[in-house]
Amino acid sequence: MNREMPEQAAESVPATDRAFLYGDGVFETLLIVNGIALWPELHLDRMIRGAQRLGIDLSSSAVHAAIAEAQTHYQHSAGVLRITVSRNGGGRGYAPSKGVGGRVTAAHSDLGREPFQALPSAVVVTSSIIMGEQPLLAGLKHCNRLEQVMAAAEALDRNVDDVLLCRSDAAYQCSSNANIFLLSGDTLLTPGCDRSGVSGTRRRFILEKLSAQQGLSAVEATLTVSDLQSADAMFICNSIMGIRNVARCDELEFEPSAVLERLQQAYYQEARQCCAM
Repeated sequence: MNREMPEQAAESVPATDRAFLYGDGVFETLLIVNGIALWPELHLDRMIRGAQRLGIDLSSSAVHAAIAEAQTHYQHSAGVLRITVSRNGGGRGYAPSKGVGGRVTAAHSDLGREPFQALPSAVVVTSSIIMGEQPLLAGLKHCNRLEQVMAAAEALDRNVDDVLLCRSDAAYQCSSNANIFLLSGDTLLTPGCDRSGVSGTRRRFILEKLSAQQGLSAVEATLTVSDLQSADAMFICNSIMGIRNVARCDELEFEPSAVLERLQQAYYQEARQCCAM
């Protein structure tokens, strides 16, 4: 283990921390229910792959320790754990040190609601923000989230639940904090994450497991306005909200979908089984 890697996750960072200064790191947000983190393997896999792409030598021991510690706080409730890995080393300036590990910090808070109850259907609008494209960072949950911060602020200003961000080619990519799915017949469509966006853990779970369980095919696709207009239903998802139905996007309204309702119910049943409720 790199000597700079702490054996336990810290709760604070120095002013020279590179994630604090430059966004030089990756993070994960986990839902914990009744003392068990949901699908931690998906989060750990993404964090390790992200650290590898950034060239951070990450030991998973401190990440496991952070999860274990947070789980003790939510033995009979639900909480949200944020784990951040920032690159160690490096002097003043952008240039990183070579072959160093990462500093692991953790913070958790109460969820504040029932974890396995779908949120009310969302009203969303298309954001005025154009999503940046950087294939080198595409898919990663890295620590530079300024686009998402500005998008979330826009949602507040426009008094909607969320905003949807498009790329420069006008294709929809994501919401301010979630992945997008369209239901068209028996097919789920979601944007690829090879140019921008975050490869969400729940997105992966839906693509690799849940869709097939429900007799649906799931594919990556370029989503345009015409795709939204012809879709049967739309939803957004992330590790904390789960699957959230979209009732209205701009002037387009979606009728309730029995297929989507079954998908939601199946998701929350899987989540209950995951934490042995």
